[in-house]
Amino acid sequence: MTWNAPDIASALRVVWQYMRLVHSPARSDAILVLGSFDTRAAVHAAALWREGWAPVVIMSGGIAHRGGLLDTGWDRPEAHVFADIAIAEGVPAKAILREDRAQNTGDNFVCGRAAAEQAGIAIRRLVVVAKPYMTRRGFATGRIQWADVDLLMQCEAIDVLDYFEREADPERTLSALVGDLHRIIVYPSLGFSLPQPVPEEVRDALQRLVDDGYGARLLAGYDLAGNRTGPH
Repeated sequence: MTWNAPDIASALRVVWQYMRLVHSPARSDAILVLGSFDTRAAVHAAALWREGWAPVVIMSGGIAHRGGLLDTGWDRPEAHVFADIAIAEGVPAKAILREDRAQNTGDNFVCGRAAAEQAGIAIRRLVVVAKPYMTRRGFATGRIQWADVDLLMQCEAIDVLDYFEREADPERTLSALVGDLHRIIVYPSLGFSLPQPVPEEVRDALQRLVDDGYGARLLAGYDLAGNRTGPH
């Protein structure tokens, strides 16, 4: 089956609605953009900057996931790719900080914070922009890694099927989404993120997607409930 087969699409919509966590924007000290292979996050961040929600945009992302499912195929850091897109969308280069070392979501917040501090920017409220299905995990991670800041999650407004239909490789993207949901479940026990309640219907949808072959990015050593299955 493919990602848009009725049973898979139904489970995907349940998971998408859970993982897409969006807050109303408010005047903030900066916009932090979580790097990935989805460059539309940079476009949305530029729109938020043009609307005046924050004076500076922090693009965060290094050259990560080489040879893995999330490999962008780019020969330069995600932060630089995203910055160029934002500049093309009207954000002046002087309003962009490029944090080009981050290798994962936790790093986005830790290294993003360091970049702001180095630039002398005090952050009390932060708009965080990510691809839609990363917003809940981004929030849960940021509340651990940058706990003293008010986080406002943002992403583009798009329906799940429209999102996947425009993807160059929707099968890969679905596996990435499943992996991110598994991390929402597992990472709190490892201290990487804040616990998030996961409704039973979301857990059932996760099971259906894994059963249909989209478990390539599950965390090894943990079952779908987040229990350790390997040696302790």
